[in-house]
Amino acid sequence: MSLKSVIDAAMGEVSNTEFPPGSNRVQYWNEYDERMQGQPWCVCFLWWCFQHGGERSAFFGGAKTASCWTLYRWYKEQGLTVPKHEARQGDIVILNFKGTADTQHCGLVVDAGANWVQTIEGNTSPGLEGSQDNGGCVALKIRTMSQIVGVCRPQYKEEEVKHTDYEKHRARENSDRA
Repeated sequence: MSLKSVIDAAMGEVSNTEFPPGSNRVQYWNEYDERMQGQPWCVCFLWWCFQHGGERSAFFGGAKTASCWTLYRWYKEQGLTVPKHEARQGDIVILNFKGTADTQHCGLVVDAGANWVQTIEGNTSPGLEGSQDNGGCVALKIRTMSQIVGVCRPQYKEEEVKHTDYEKHRARENSDRA
C-alpha cells in the first residue's frame, strides 16, 4: 500500500454526501465509531481514507482522532509538519477560513502549486458557496496559502518511490485525455 492507495481511496469518495442532508451522518462513522454519527466528519473521512489505503500507521500513528486540533498537535509533536509553501501530494493540510490560527477543517493534498493546494475534503460544500468546513459532501477543493494553518507530513511506506509512481500515473492519465 502507498500514498497512491490513500489518494485513490479518497478520490473514489468524491461527491459522496451525508444522508439525510445536514445531518453529519456518513458511512465513515460506521467504521470509525458509529456512536459518533451526527458529528463533524472531515478528520474521520481522512482516517477512513488512510484505513482503506492500507496506510493506517501514517495517519496519527495508527490511532483515532476526530479533532483537527489534536491531529495537527500530534504531527507537530512528532516533528512531522512542514512550512505551508512545502506542501505536496499526500500531506494533510489544516485549514481555517476566518483568518485566524485556529484549526477548523482539514484535507488531503492531491496537487500543489506556489500559492495553492488542491485537496480532497470531507464535510465541505461542493463549490465556493456554502459551508467550507461543514458542508455535507466529499469534494475536490482549491485552497490558498492564507487558508492553511499547518501542513502535516504523514510517513507513507515507500513514500518516495510511490510518490514518483503516482506522478507518472497522473501524467499518463492526462496525456490519454488530450
